[in-house]
Amino acid sequence: MGPILNLFRIELRREWLLSKSYWLELVADQLFFILGFLILTGLFDVATGGEYSSTAQLAALIGYLVWRVAAGCMAEVTDSVADDAQWGTLEQVWLSGTRFPLLLTARGTTLVFYYTIRSLIMAVIILLILRPPLTFTLADLPGALLLYGLTLLSPFGLALLLSGLHLAFKNVSAITQPLATILLFLTGALTPLDGIPLLYPLSRLLPLSVGIDLLRDFLVDGVPLSTILTSWGFVALLINTALYLGAGLLTLYWARQRALADGSLAHY
Repeated sequence: MGPILNLFRIELRREWLLSKSYWLELVADQLFFILGFLILTGLFDVATGGEYSSTAQLAALIGYLVWRVAAGCMAEVTDSVADDAQWGTLEQVWLSGTRFPLLLTARGTTLVFYYTIRSLIMAVIILLILRPPLTFTLADLPGALLLYGLTLLSPFGLALLLSGLHLAFKNVSAITQPLATILLFLTGALTPLDGIPLLYPLSRLLPLSVGIDLLRDFLVDGVPLSTILTSWGFVALLINTALYLGAGLLTLYWARQRALADGSLAHY
């Protein structure tokens, strides 16, 4: 645990220094995503003829915030590999003795913590504006954290996959933002997709989709955690998480072997 905690401390300090140095950009980014959600909420209200309920707003907010954390982590984990390559430090990382997947894990954990704090601030502001009824309590926190953590493992696996592809093919970080946008609209993060017969089964294959639905069941609909943990939805969440994590680690291992065989790290 020592090396992991040390890496976590270093990465946390790195994020703090970057946030302090670019605080104006940070504030603008926060305002952008707050206004973005409020605008989407207004559009949904108009589309439903004023029948977009406060419960639906709360469900959308949960999905939106989880997506925001996942998208931010995916982008920064992938971009960090591109930045190390551009600055010429990628080879030093490989020669430092720290296992690259361990470094990305520490970086991903730090980013989850960082973006969770940012999303909580966004949530407080949005809740004060919309004032939807809150049905969950502090007693629900452990169950919510369990589902939240499992939900974010799938996009982390996707970030590992993209990082591996970057090592092998270079300059693939440009697809991260379009991919994050796809996850916003095709996973049901903003509104459940169970009313769309063709799209709903396909959305089950994407990261976030199953986990967001379970979080909504638990926090909005009040489904007991024991019921969720014994449901097929929870089994689907575990399978989805295992598949994306496995694919990410395998891709990273394959890319490492290819980079070592080709000597391509020296080309950065």
